[in-house]
Amino acid sequence: MEKEIKEHYKKNGWVIVRNFFRKKYITKIKKELLKTTKKKKSFCYYETINGKKKLRRIEKVTDYSKSCKNIICSKQTLNLINKLGQKRYELFKDKLNFKFPGGKGYLPHIDGHFYWKDKNKKYQNGWKKYSSDFINLVLPLEKTNIANGCIYVSNKKNTNRIGNSFSKITNRLTLNTPNIKKKDINKFKFDPIELKVGDICFFNWKCAHYSENNQSSKSRMIFYATYCKKNKNKDLRKLYYFDKQNSYNNKKNKSLLFT
Repeated sequence: MEKEIKEHYKKNGWVIVRNFFRKKYITKIKKELLKTTKKKKSFCYYETINGKKKLRRIEKVTDYSKSCKNIICSKQTLNLINKLGQKRYELFKDKLNFKFPGGKGYLPHIDGHFYWKDKNKKYQNGWKKYSSDFINLVLPLEKTNIANGCIYVSNKKNTNRIGNSFSKITNRLTLNTPNIKKKDINKFKFDPIELKVGDICFFNWKCAHYSENNQSSKSRMIFYATYCKKNKNKDLRKLYYFDKQNSYNNKKNKSLLFT
């Protein structure tokens, strides 16, 4: 099974692993997060649904959820990520996306590929400032399907149709965002990633992805974690969040630019 997972990831840049975690443990994490996130105000982003203000996402969740950190930084998780990427990885960033009924999706985009200004108004190269390779983990706290706005992922090779390096890819995207231009959307074929609680999905940062609005009557909570190549000399996670908090871009733009 592990061989098949590695081969699928190598070929496509993404892979689904069924029943990776126990459902009971994920349910426990969900309850803990719902309880603790009510107290957290920093790194929160909101949206308006039917005239009401609703949480869209909260970042740095592992800073105050021990159970969540234990599962995404577990030896089991990191071992599989290291095998998929054939390098040693560490946690770079994480967020909890709520997507309540009527919640909006995200435009097709390629993670980390954008230009942004630091506090000195100097342009920086997206996530490339921190590392040259990233792997994302999708961990559903509730089942995800087409109706409730699951994530859609495109094979990594499709991104090569617009560029094979950070600068070439970024220069083809909408200015200062990771969003794919409408004229290039037809170069990508997307697969819906429908997951049950206990399943996970991994995808490389160069895999384009998006999600639709939640058209169902139930929420679709998903935890996203991003891992980068391990750096013995720098705390890349700390540096990333420092830059995000202190960059020249205002908070509204940060929500977009630092996807």
